[in-house]
Amino acid sequence: MVHDHRNSDKYVERLEKVQSAYRNWRFKDNRYFTFLFVREPLERLVSAYRDKLVVDRGYHNVDMHIVRQYRPHEYNASVKRYNVTFAEFVRYVLDQHSVGKVLDRHWIPQNELCRVCHLRWDFIGHYDTLLEDSDYVVSKLKSRIMDVEQRGRVANITFPADSGHRKSSEFLQQMYATVPATHVRALYKLYAVDYALFGFKHPNVTGFS
Repeated sequence: MVHDHRNSDKYVERLEKVQSAYRNWRFKDNRYFTFLFVREPLERLVSAYRDKLVVDRGYHNVDMHIVRQYRPHEYNASVKRYNVTFAEFVRYVLDQHSVGKVLDRHWIPQNELCRVCHLRWDFIGHYDTLLEDSDYVVSKLKSRIMDVEQRGRVANITFPADSGHRKSSEFLQQMYATVPATHVRALYKLYAVDYALFGFKHPNVTGFS
């Protein structure tokens, strides 16, 4: 629902719809409280794979592109959906990056997606501490409401209960078990700025310390 502009446009004007000067004004001089949430890169990549190639296998025909590139003998124009392994998906992402293509927003480095170094962000939360960080954001937003009546209207608003859907280290190891170590190292390099900026540590996806 969040990504369906027919819903969101009823309440919030998208930045892309306003003039650039006004857009930049919003990020200056603390006029707005700006925040974003980031996720550990390798876990985020697994989530993108499961959502876009397992649940929604028709997403931008990525499955077809992968099969045509890595299993051309299996490609058939009459086949509408293919099963693609996570290892193939990782290879696809790395190959796209190596030839200079702009990666899809679901697996592009987060610092490039959110312009972290170009805009002023007051708070950057982590997915693995989502509940605590979101509670802070909600309380911060409430505190900026000067009108007492309006503040009372939102007094009971809280962030939705945590779903608890976290990826354990064992789960990540299972997903990356078929991914060559060279590709894992290449992913660390691809997402190096995310790791440095957001304080993530490389997860142990190989099963060895």
